[in-house]
Parts: sequence; C-alpha cells; structure tokens
Amino acid sequence: MAYIPNISNYKPFYIQTASDNSAIDTLTWGMVAKSNPYLALPKPKTPYKNEWKDENGDDEYTTQMFYEADEFTVSFYMKAFDTVSSGVVTKPAVAALREQLDTFFNKVKNGSFKVYDSYTGLGRKDVRYAGFKEDSFKARGNWARIIFSVTFKMNDPITRVIYSSGVLTEVS
Repeated sequence: MAYIPNISNYKPFYIQTASDNSAIDTLTWGMVAKSNPYLALPKPKTPYKNEWKDENGDDEYTTQMFYEADEFTVSFYMKAFDTVSSGVVTKPAVAALREQLDTFFNKVKNGSFKVYDSYTGLGRKDVRYAGFKEDSFKARGNWARIIFSVTFKMNDPITRVIYSSGVLTEVS
C-alpha cells in the first residue's frame, strides 16, 4: 500500500493506458508531481521547400504543417514507511518505495498512453515512458524518500487531452 500524503490544494498528474477504464492519479503509486512543463505549443517540422536560384526567399509548402515529437520531464516526490505488524517490521521502507516504483513502471513500460496535468490544465495522447533519473534518495529510521524525474516522449504534440468525469478524453 502506497503512502499517500494529505496535501491541500493538490493538483493531480493523471495517466491513462489503453487498458484503463479511467485516469489514474500518480498519487495512487505515492508519486506527488513536484514540477511539470507547460507544453502549450509544439515545434514545427521544417516544411518541404524549393530554393529557386532566380527567386527571393524559399518556396515553402505550408498548406499542411507537421510537428515534431517532443520529450518532457516531470519531477516526482515519493515517501514510504516501514510496514509493521505486531511490533515487527515486515517490509522496510526502502522495499516499500521500490515496490511503489515497480508498480508505476509496470503500468507505463509498454505502449503509449494519455497524460493530463491538473496544474497546467494540459494533456496529451500517444505518450510513452522515455526514462528515469534519480535526483535524491534518503532513508532514515522508519522511512525512505526519493525525488526523481520521469521523462515522457510525446508523439502527438497536436491533439489535446482533457480530464472529464475521471476519464482522459481527446479534444480537437
């Protein structure tokens, strides 16, 4: 069972895979989103063009523009405590932390999914897991905590996703 802190004015970061009926708040895995990028506008791909030597400028084909895939990184905080039963530690905090991370990774390690950040109000589809970076780890007494970053790759930088009635839905 993940340690879920009580944070006033918490703004969830949601993930929804193809096998999910509803969006999952990363807090389910004990992951509190610390910082999120504001992915408002995508970067255009270089349009096809002709550079006519006898004309000024470029003859660019911009009737339909296409946009680059992009990566973004979200910083998370996670904390766990020893599991104690009848006064005996049955699961150390470090093991509980690892279990929470594994549960998250098992959810996102294959395929693409949708994400939505309540803080920025922005969401995207066709996102995949692209990496992990540990920023800080501490284990003291009966607790352990980790601050880390997860990199996601967004292959559809155009389609927006909203959170509505517990589900991530695509909008034009």
